[in-house]
Amino acid sequence: NPGPPGTNGNPGTNGVPGAKGEQGRAGSAGRDGNPGSPGMPGRQGDRGNDGRTVTGPPGANGDAGEKGVMGQKGDTGSKGIPGIKGIMGPKGIAGAGVRGEKGQKGAPGRAGAPGEAAQSIQLNPYIVAFHSQKNVAPKCFDGMTELWTGYSFMFVDVTKSVSAQSLSRPGSCWREFYTNPLQLCDSAACIESKNEYIFWMATADIPDTYNVGDWYPDSLSYNSANADQIKKYISRCVVCVSDYKLMAMHSFRSQKPNLNKLVAAGWEELYSGYSYIYQSGAREGSGTEFGAHGSCMKYFSPVSIVQTNGLEVRWISNSPTALWIVDYEKLRNYDLDDGSMINDVMTGAARSNFRETELGRCVVMRRTSTKRKVVYFSPYDRA
Repeated sequence: NPGPPGTNGNPGTNGVPGAKGEQGRAGSAGRDGNPGSPGMPGRQGDRGNDGRTVTGPPGANGDAGEKGVMGQKGDTGSKGIPGIKGIMGPKGIAGAGVRGEKGQKGAPGRAGAPGEAAQSIQLNPYIVAFHSQKNVAPKCFDGMTELWTGYSFMFVDVTKSVSAQSLSRPGSCWREFYTNPLQLCDSAACIESKNEYIFWMATADIPDTYNVGDWYPDSLSYNSANADQIKKYISRCVVCVSDYKLMAMHSFRSQKPNLNKLVAAGWEELYSGYSYIYQSGAREGSGTEFGAHGSCMKYFSPVSIVQTNGLEVRWISNSPTALWIVDYEKLRNYDLDDGSMINDVMTGAARSNFRETELGRCVVMRRTSTKRKVVYFSPYDRA
């Protein structure tokens, strides 16, 4: 069996020095040392390179300097441009020369160009009336001047006589519509009378889709409530100043008359219509001037007048009758003793057929030599 450990021995002798070890890591920076003593002055350095010139921003304006000495007179400048024309000077003193003698007559000049045709001057213009047969007043034609508009008056039927107005003249165009503006006067007094009837022209533009009895009222009593309804069926008119003469031509045929000769003579067509010659009232009647334009109506209606008596206004009545010219060729071989020739005009279709195939046609002509429009003063302009 092993015995117990022995006691420690004595230290050994120093060994041989070992080989040089590897360089150790750099130590930490030491503290700054104390300032050294001033060194000796160095030698003068070499000359440096030339520097660049840099222009700085302009400085602020300086104070005004003292007035300089006047310079020498400059050279003469170039010639300037011409000035503007001056104003006219005062009139000079009259000369003292002697007036010369009258010269000899000059040679005749060349003939001038032919002048325009002379225009005739109408010193007495024509005052004419036109009736629209509608409830709107017509217009004056080209070359005319309007004087006034109104309602188409025809005539007054008095006891055993008639006082009528030509439909071509201004007396047939009243500015207002009246039912009875009359009184019967004798040596003792003036009184109203229901024996007098006033007749006005009725509107005649009945559509062919209407019968006569369905278009016009039978009769109405005039008052403020139905005045407009009554005037709706009263023809309107216009009075004009015309510089040219008017004339109606009737063909006595259902075609318009031949106008070739009239046109060649300086006339032209103004409008066409139907030949209307006579109208009766309650008892008596009145005819038209057959050569005047009032005998040529633009529209045909079997009801051509409106009767007023007192306040009553009547369209449909058996008393008034009208005469219209018809196509003579349809009557040439007809014997009145054989019986009456009756044409129905109540219905629209029958009325249209009568108007186009039976009724006589007419044309209103005017002279073409003067178409100037001269404006005349109207007496109603100041109203």
